[in-house]
Amino acid sequence: MFKKTFRVFVFWTAVLAVLIYTIKQFPDRSVEAETAYLRGDYVLAQKFWRKMARLGDATAQYNLGALYATGNGVDVDEEKAHKWFLTAAKNGNAAAKFEVGKTFETGAGVAPSAATGLKWIIASAEDGYAPAQVDLGLKYLNGTGVEKDLAAANFWLARAAGSGGDPPIQILKSDATP
Repeated sequence: MFKKTFRVFVFWTAVLAVLIYTIKQFPDRSVEAETAYLRGDYVLAQKFWRKMARLGDATAQYNLGALYATGNGVDVDEEKAHKWFLTAAKNGNAAAKFEVGKTFETGAGVAPSAATGLKWIIASAEDGYAPAQVDLGLKYLNGTGVEKDLAAANFWLARAAGSGGDPPIQILKSDATP
């Protein structure tokens, strides 16, 4: 009985070792895609990201959206860019949430909706995405699409600066004296 158990153990240990060795021989698709993108081979990067995106990879979905938005390796297509950004956003990608917000604000590839855009930008800011935090802070500072609120502006701009919402300085009201 012991010999049989030992043989089974050795067999599965060998299978595991071969499996680990085989996996290590194939580079990560995301690394290959990034390498292709950085060397300017956008078509190859797009092929890798498309495969990964279809498997639910939110970063690859975001990257496809960026390719369609910029026209790198594909024709510029605002509707496809929005579709991929929205898919990535629904899968939790904070940068994609911000892009979805901006596409709704500008109507790039989708019917414009300031309210929907603001909802996505807030979601991105709450996820800690600094560009969304800056955008939201400036909206509150200037009263763009939201009611002017200097405390909220301070909060979001401070979060973007890395202080966790505790402002290092206070934005003064325009009628205040320095």
